[in-house]
Amino acid sequence: MNSWRTLARTHVVSFDKWLTVENHTVQLHDGRVIENWPFIVTPDYINVMIETEDGKFVVFRQTKYALEGMSLAPVGGYLEPGEDPLAAAQREVLEETGYRAREWIALGTYRVDANRGAGKGNLFLARGAQRVQDRNADDLEEQELLLLNRAEIAAAIARGEFKVLAWQAVMALGLLYLDRKSKFKEEKMPELKRFPKTRVASVTEVGAFQEAIPRGFQKLFAWLGAQNLQPLGASLGIFHDDPAKVPVEKLRSELSVPVAPEAQGSGEVQVKDIAAFDAATIVYQGDANITRAYNEVYDWLRAQGYRDAGSPIEVYLSQPGEELRAEIFVPIVKAVAKVTRKVAKKAAKKGAKKPAKKRAKK
Repeated sequence: MNSWRTLARTHVVSFDKWLTVENHTVQLHDGRVIENWPFIVTPDYINVMIETEDGKFVVFRQTKYALEGMSLAPVGGYLEPGEDPLAAAQREVLEETGYRAREWIALGTYRVDANRGAGKGNLFLARGAQRVQDRNADDLEEQELLLLNRAEIAAAIARGEFKVLAWQAVMALGLLYLDRKSKFKEEKMPELKRFPKTRVASVTEVGAFQEAIPRGFQKLFAWLGAQNLQPLGASLGIFHDDPAKVPVEKLRSELSVPVAPEAQGSGEVQVKDIAAFDAATIVYQGDANITRAYNEVYDWLRAQGYRDAGSPIEVYLSQPGEELRAEIFVPIVKAVAKVTRKVAKKAAKKGAKKPAKKRAKK
């Protein structure tokens, strides 16, 4: 197939740097010529889906002149003349949100209008974002900055709450990329299991998980070697703090391995029993950012009428150097609906009246 050719272009009108209308003379693939073909020139732009270190997504709730009502929106902005799209994306994210990301994934470049031009959209996913400064946005609209979890983003996309096509596209493409990168959805969906009573040797660490985990296991396996002990199963990580609520330098974790009943601790290593418990569990495989799997299992257990009841445990099914594969166990108890004192008192009165009526009938 042959592409159409532009034989001539005439400037019609410009509105500052934002919009230029041109009149093109176009030759079709079969040789026919069309005059007066309107063509729109606008600056190329970026839109960015931002995922934070703890697996939340940074979006705005705002208005736009051409939209009816409120809309959710990702970070977006026009490229400056000669500016690289990635540099523009990083600049806009920092200015509009105050976040800086450690990983950037290009989700593609797309023409806005196949026949009329109207610029190109460059879409990105920014991962591992952390707040490093205050916002310095120059948008004309009022904006509310939101942090939504994965389930909330997916529901918003399904309901069309990102009211601009490019906004829907970047958010949907971002979720598609994350689902492919993090393969836990290809495993089983969350389910209920019984975690068995397990005797473990453990080392407690404090600090960022990505540093505490290898540090703790290094100490633990050195101790096992010195004690001439062998692990009796897969290694475990027990995590006592939520990184969304506790400063990174105060995060507590226990790195553990199952050991024989007669094993005794010494030095930094404690030997103890983990009691059996009911758990919501999911198998995760993917990169080291396991937060999305946690979001999945916590959302699921709440939907099933449970609440979490203790520190989660990760059972590592992969070996060091391999792609992470782990089973997450979240202790659970059945959620109990709250009953107000007033309602409970009213129910008690009703319950007291019913036997009296029965006796009267008899």
